[in-house]
Amino acid sequence: MKRHGAAAITTNRIAEVAGVSIGSLYQYFPDKKSVFHALHERHVGDVRNMLERHMAAHKSSSFSELVVDLVEELVDLHSVDAPLHEVISASVNEGPEHFRHALRAVFEPAIAQRGPENMHRILFVLPSLVEGVVHGAALSPFTIREAKGEAVKATLAYLSAHPELGR
Repeated sequence: MKRHGAAAITTNRIAEVAGVSIGSLYQYFPDKKSVFHALHERHVGDVRNMLERHMAAHKSSSFSELVVDLVEELVDLHSVDAPLHEVISASVNEGPEHFRHALRAVFEPAIAQRGPENMHRILFVLPSLVEGVVHGAALSPFTIREAKGEAVKATLAYLSAHPELGR
């Protein structure tokens, strides 16, 4: 894909690069979309595992510290093979929805313990914001450091509008 673009991704090319016969590929994956779906599911699993580790490591952190560190780590994770990730996400119907759902599951208990009245609105906006800035930063023309900085600024700007979340 890096050399020839997304249009060059075919089941024959996937089998060739994977070093398996096309018959072996078709034994497990009936088409290219099912390969993308499996890759997407693996990525979602990697994100969920990272989120679980992140939550365990930030039990005593402020909400802002938790979110900022999470955004930085997610940008790093999504920056690895970002163009391939973009093609896979675009090819899978669930796309970013799995990611937003996983983020919501992380944010919900942390926000609930702070008890804001508008928790449902925050739980709608914050996962969508983080999903957008993380995927945008991973594909940006900036260095990873610059992209993470901008993603963090956007997230902190939203959090600053909600002082009830605590710093």
